[in-house]
Amino acid sequence: MKLEMASFQVDDIVLGKRTRWSDATLEIDPRELADLVKQDPYVAWADVQVARPGDLTRIVRMRDIIQPKVKSQGEGATYPGISGRPVDTVGQGRTNRLTGMTIIPCADMPRLNADGSQIWGSTEGSGRREINFIDMSGPGAVTPFAGTVNLCIVMEPEGQPYADDWNRVIRSTLLKINDLLAGSTLGLDPPRVDTFDLDRHDDALPNVAFVPVLASGEHRFGPRTSLSTDVYGVGRLTQPWLLQPTEMLDGAVSGAYNENFTWPIMETLVPYMCSRHGIDFNFSGCIIVRSNWESQAEKQLMANRAAQLAVDTGVTGAIVTTNVRGQRFLETILTVQALERAGVNTILMTEEEDNENGTAPPLLVSAPEVTTVVSTGTGGVDATFPPVERVIGMREPESQWYDEMPPIHGRYGVSHTHDYYGFGKQGYLDY
Repeated sequence: MKLEMASFQVDDIVLGKRTRWSDATLEIDPRELADLVKQDPYVAWADVQVARPGDLTRIVRMRDIIQPKVKSQGEGATYPGISGRPVDTVGQGRTNRLTGMTIIPCADMPRLNADGSQIWGSTEGSGRREINFIDMSGPGAVTPFAGTVNLCIVMEPEGQPYADDWNRVIRSTLLKINDLLAGSTLGLDPPRVDTFDLDRHDDALPNVAFVPVLASGEHRFGPRTSLSTDVYGVGRLTQPWLLQPTEMLDGAVSGAYNENFTWPIMETLVPYMCSRHGIDFNFSGCIIVRSNWESQAEKQLMANRAAQLAVDTGVTGAIVTTNVRGQRFLETILTVQALERAGVNTILMTEEEDNENGTAPPLLVSAPEVTTVVSTGTGGVDATFPPVERVIGMREPESQWYDEMPPIHGRYGVSHTHDYYGFGKQGYLDY
């Protein structure tokens, strides 16, 4: 498939009386955006704030992170299938994107599910501080979003909605803002256009696939839940999907499971591998493996089917990633094992476990077939996070959010950056 990505760089976002892009500046009307958010009756209050690189600002309670994108030529819509968007196959034609910026919806989540069980991410009663935040400056500015201009949409619900209902509102709102902002580029001449033509193959080069193992929320929240990483809006436990890399660039895989956001899946390995297509290897496709199966046999079956799909498409090499630890990591290792046994040379890219003062292994589970590993660090941050002057993410932030934050020791059970894709600035450790 051939996709043109037209890039409109954003160096700053300014508040004005209309929404438009010009000379690397995005002007927005904050009242227009707030009114757009409050169209949903579930939203009781909303605010729009901008966080810039170097600001003494901390962003908290992020619910997803995306780059604004809109189709300017071709079928379908970016981030397809979410919130009633069409499910036409994307990845062809032209897509306009606002680079150098993100949209971040910020909101508290209900602590309980509809059945009264505790929802993921809740720290209530745990005795530890929530550490899901982004610092825009200082030694703690280790996430890639410390270097982007971030438009934060802060929201509060009306009443006490169920987590799934409120998450659907957040997703819908995020995409409304996406369409408005990215749509401001339609009809403009882009400063830069990158063409990804994956129809051309060099028979002398190896065929390589990207195999992300992505968590489904079905096992915990039901088959129709929005609390999942979706493929064309489907978050259910399914057999592996074969997607064109350009479909990924258009957002065919999106949505946040736990606090693992859309941006890393789309904006890291996939565009880089696309840029090396026909040079270092043929980028043959993306094999999406769903995790959170209940039985060992199901987990093994999905790993086997992913490996067979790779063989059937002529893949000889693969990069495998995960996005949640625990049993999901076991399914990732089974996938690596199955690929290697099928003759596919496989690289595992992953975070390491906290070594617990040298008493724990770097991987939660391994296998003899796991022979090549790229470590993206432990997720730990050795430096103290200095106090900040501004906190974005709630109407009245608690005083603790302005305070100095202690260093984060590894990611055993928690994580600051969720860096499964190698985009962070932490020091890598050898494995």
